[in-house]
Amino acid sequence: MKLIAATLAAAMLTGCASKTEFGDCVGLGDKQKPDLTYKVSVRNLVVGIIFFELIAPPIYVAVDQLYCPVGKATP
Repeated sequence: MKLIAATLAAAMLTGCASKTEFGDCVGLGDKQKPDLTYKVSVRNLVVGIIFFELIAPPIYVAVDQLYCPVGKATP
């Protein structure tokens, strides 16, 4: 029962920070838009570290939501 609750909590937490006002977050292998500035999402990284025993959340964060756009790129 605890494993199911932890898995659901991890899914909800990782899904919360998947988008910003500038667009969707991207993972390690995803192509970043050149007109946006990206930074590592500390919140998603912390969730991946906290739930490292469940295997899926850290992989999901690294593959799909590690970098989030934070603003327009300056020329």
